Amino acid sequence: MPANAHHAVDRRSMINFREFPVDPSFFSDELKPYVSEIVNTHGMEEWKAVVLTNELHHHMGLWSIIGAKMGIRAREILNAPFDKVEVISSAGMKPPYSCLNDGLQVSTGASLGRGTIKVIDANQPSVDFAHSGKRVTLIVKEKTVKEIDKIIRDYSDRYVFQSTRYFHELDTVSIECWLKWDRLSLFDEIITP
Repeated sequence: MPANAHHAVDRRSMINFREFPVDPSFFSDELKPYVSEIVNTHGMEEWKAVVLTNELHHHMGLWSIIGAKMGIRAREILNAPFDKVEVISSAGMKPPYSCLNDGLQVSTGASLGRGTIKVIDANQPSVDFAHSGKRVTLIVKEKTVKEIDKIIRDYSDRYVFQSTRYFHELDTVSIECWLKWDRLSLFDEIITP
């Protein structure tokens, strides 16, 4: 789906960058071939959110990418600017679901340090977002949960869970999933006025 098909959200202002990098030569060999296609498909705001999430998360994780996409989608639904969303994550504090919390913080601007994100230990890939009296709950669709579970199980069996090789191989499949997953169809959306 072309980036212009997604509802536009206000772009975050940069603190340290004059402009956010999109030159493929700035990125890892795994990501380099996908840069332009990801930006064109999902837009600049998602590009920034997922790249920064990967840096924070220290690898290209499937659940952290879901969290970044989820935060962008919630901002679209709520018409919320960056840094103005309250977040309650039901992902808990244990991997794998907790990894989406990193993506949520980066994509919404809600942070543990400012107390604008709370994490409930329900071990579910669902999140409540609120802005200006509106609320939306996003729940990762069951088919995507099953897809991720299968990838993690297969890669764990093949490369030993969380080994160096596991993370290296997971990076490649995570980039492919990032590109193919459209945030407009990843979640069940429950909107409360």
